[in-house]
Amino acid sequence: MNQDVKRLPLPSWGVNLAGFGLLIALVLAAFLWQLAAIDQDLHRSTLDRARMMAAVIEEHLTNANQAETTIDAVTTTFLRDKARFVAYLNAIDPLQPEELTALAKETGLLGIALVRQDGQVVGGPAEWLTAQQDCTPAPDQLHYDREQQTALLLYPGDEAQIRCIRVGLDARAIVQLRDKTALPALLANLSRLPGIRYVRLNAAGQPPEHDPVRLLAENGVATAEARLATPMGFLTVGLDAANHQNRLTQLRRQFILFAALLLGLGLFFSWLLYRYQQADLARTRSFERLLAKEHEAAALGRATATIAHEVRNPLNAINMGLQRLTLESAVLDEDQRALIAAMEEAVRRAAAIISELQRFTRKLQPRLQPIDPAELLQQMLLLYQQRSANQQITVSVNRQFEGTVHADPDLLAELLENLLKNSLEAQPEGGFVQIDLNPAPEGLEIAVTNGGCRLSAEDLARLGEPYFTTKTRGTGLGLALCRRIAEAHGGGLRIAADHRQGRLTVSLTLPQIAEPGTIAPTRAESGGTQ
Repeated sequence: MNQDVKRLPLPSWGVNLAGFGLLIALVLAAFLWQLAAIDQDLHRSTLDRARMMAAVIEEHLTNANQAETTIDAVTTTFLRDKARFVAYLNAIDPLQPEELTALAKETGLLGIALVRQDGQVVGGPAEWLTAQQDCTPAPDQLHYDREQQTALLLYPGDEAQIRCIRVGLDARAIVQLRDKTALPALLANLSRLPGIRYVRLNAAGQPPEHDPVRLLAENGVATAEARLATPMGFLTVGLDAANHQNRLTQLRRQFILFAALLLGLGLFFSWLLYRYQQADLARTRSFERLLAKEHEAAALGRATATIAHEVRNPLNAINMGLQRLTLESAVLDEDQRALIAAMEEAVRRAAAIISELQRFTRKLQPRLQPIDPAELLQQMLLLYQQRSANQQITVSVNRQFEGTVHADPDLLAELLENLLKNSLEAQPEGGFVQIDLNPAPEGLEIAVTNGGCRLSAEDLARLGEPYFTTKTRGTGLGLALCRRIAEAHGGGLRIAADHRQGRLTVSLTLPQIAEPGTIAPTRAESGGTQ
């Protein structure tokens, strides 16, 4: 891999997760902006409605004042005219109580009273005279009595005998009209309008320090309150803010839902990218291991050829010399002959190692033909029947597979022989060997199980590697060569161990139809002995 290529500070799944995190941050910013916009809308709407209320109140008060002034003027003129007419009639002929009573009824007055200079009062009707009759308050001005709901005018007398003329009018309608058009009634009516909680007007107060609009929440009820300074005083308007509160709640829920959705999608896609990245990394490492094995195999092949050429000839010469020495020498004692025999065995073992090494490094080209695996296995067991009996090892075969496979009989026999020999060598004090022939999705599975497995976890992990062995005189190429034979047939070799029961199982899988030279991917797992 090129070292000059700059790597990203984060893996692809991390970049993806960071991108979704940035998207969530943008959504949060948009959410906060919408909250600010909604608050501004509420502020503007509340302030506009408060100003509208102030304008309505001011206009209403202006109109009410004008109406009162007009009504007072009309009423004053009416009562003044009646008082003048009474003064005119009294000047012609002093009026008596009966005449004043009749005149009051005919003119629509509540009562008429003449207050003389000596304090004597002449008037009618009699029930109207029950109240105090004098020339107070100020003359020629209209006065309202809200308790009696009457309008009273005192007209100054123009005779020496008359101090003033009191004329009264039933003013219930006028008082009711004044009450309805008064400011408290207007504020109460405005407070009953839809969307308005209260309207208050105070003549004195402190102006708002900062924002004239604020949001209040009492007993779960949201109210937007605006406080304005008007020529009439300080106006306080409380508006129903339930829609605003519901809108904020809905917006928060939408944000939480959308953010959770984005977060879930981000985690999901990041997990997918992580899995893809790990799988791609595993494929890359597998390819690198395969490439390293090929380089190692090529180097081993060259080294093996050199070793075979350079070492085998001297070994042959040594072997021939030892044989000649044994045959031609007549003075050798027993110890010397034993030493020569040991040397010959060492030479043969060295030659066998070189031959096995050459066989391991040579490319396998199986000659495929239909083979009955059960029959081949039976022939192999006949060869090891005596040895297994001598070691007190029970060999059993469980056949569940019926049919043939396409394989090289010599290579497959070598593979089965290696597995059977390893199983026997692993149990020098007796035991068992169980061989199962089972159908598999690929074709055939041959599982060889033996007891006596006492390997450590580290040795179990390396079992099947070239040149690794737990035997005293092993080369470490037996199981490795078995795996190469299985792969050359398009199958595989799997090794598993059961530490509790001390069992080792080597499973061989072979396709029922295989193409020559097909190399299947290695499916070996750790476990076993060699």
